[in-house]
Amino acid sequence: MPAWLPYAPPLGIAALKGYLQDKGHEVTTLDYNIKGWDKFKSTHSEFWSMEEADYWQNFKLYSEHVKPFISPLIQDFTKEILQSNYEAIGFSVYSTNIHITRTVIAILRKMNPSLKIFIGGAQVNKEDSKFDFENLNIDAAVIGEGEESVEELLNYFQGKQPKKFIPGVILKEKDGNLILGPERPLLKMKNLPSPDFSDFDFSKYTGQNIPIEFSRGCIASCTFCSETNFWVSFRTKTAVQIVDEMELHVRDHGISDFRIVDSLMNGNHRLLESMVDLIIERGLVVGWNGFCRIDKKLTPELLRKMKKAGCHTVNYGIESGSQNVLDLMKKQYTVEEIYRCVKDTFEAGIHVDSQILIGFPGESWFNFFETLKTLRDLNKYFHRIYPGIPLQVTKQTEIWENLDFYGVKFAKNGKWHTKNFLNNYWVRKFRHFLLRSFLKFLGVTQGYPLTNQNEIARA
Repeated sequence: MPAWLPYAPPLGIAALKGYLQDKGHEVTTLDYNIKGWDKFKSTHSEFWSMEEADYWQNFKLYSEHVKPFISPLIQDFTKEILQSNYEAIGFSVYSTNIHITRTVIAILRKMNPSLKIFIGGAQVNKEDSKFDFENLNIDAAVIGEGEESVEELLNYFQGKQPKKFIPGVILKEKDGNLILGPERPLLKMKNLPSPDFSDFDFSKYTGQNIPIEFSRGCIASCTFCSETNFWVSFRTKTAVQIVDEMELHVRDHGISDFRIVDSLMNGNHRLLESMVDLIIERGLVVGWNGFCRIDKKLTPELLRKMKKAGCHTVNYGIESGSQNVLDLMKKQYTVEEIYRCVKDTFEAGIHVDSQILIGFPGESWFNFFETLKTLRDLNKYFHRIYPGIPLQVTKQTEIWENLDFYGVKFAKNGKWHTKNFLNNYWVRKFRHFLLRSFLKFLGVTQGYPLTNQNEIARA
């Protein structure tokens, strides 16, 4: 369900389809996000911008500003689902589609009480799924990565699997009791089939690229990030598996540009270099981009080979130009290393993008201006800066688990502030405004484009 950037088909449900069909299930993937974008891009495109995510995340804003214009489309979505006579339907849930997903589930449950409905994805956890069980009467919730869990869940729905305690799944019995399965062992990515994108019309997407993954998880433990906890451990595909998948998509879809969706492409530098060498050896003409971590192992030699193998853009999660803030974030690198990595990447002929995160607890005004100085110093090397939104303290992060240590408290409106109030919603908002104004003054391109395909394909 909406909303997400309309660049490319969603990898998560494509990966599920590839896995489930490999196990003998008949599966259809539905991307209603792109249908919503296609219908409203001329009238409400701003709501698909990353900077406007709060309109989807905040229930009050969603109800007042989004639901009024999108309600007719919700009716179309639910009608299409009901007329297709699916036996079960699963929703991929994340922070910007949770409210519209719940709206659709409520309608489906009312119109077809026997339809099996389950949820999964980054936003689904044991605590928050209780709302969906109690208020929407869903049948199951999948916690963590879904391939094996969803397969066993579908087998259970079909009566092929008698056990109720399915690892990684919360089941609702007829009497309303919830059954929590044990924790599921981590998947071995080397055993996964390629994602199946056959249900998607690529002409509808603005980026004209295909999302793929090298790995799941992250080698870092940044205190503001939930991805490390969600994926639990860092795991990778093989170089041959990755390059074979690229060749498959080029052949099947005629698209040769790939967006690597990993937390970082260089979590395993040996794997990255092996993949680069294999692309060059096979003479595969592709383009690719993704996130990298600032790292001394990302040498000028490796960067030049990445460029030769088709890497056109690297996005660094720099976040801050202050060593104090980097240390608080547990980024485990220095400001000096940022300067070196950015310059080496630029000199290798690769576009340099970067994420900046304003408002970390402990960030002083002096630290904020240190970040502005770093951006000024490196201005000529940057292709694009993503100022995003100020820091949000979310579940499954170290900050959330240690609020007292970071001096964080939440007000009744849900906004967080430090105990001394020196860092609060309005301070963060003002600093974010200053950051964007400063980037504009420097002439740095910023933010996520929505409709410029040529720009997106190289960003």
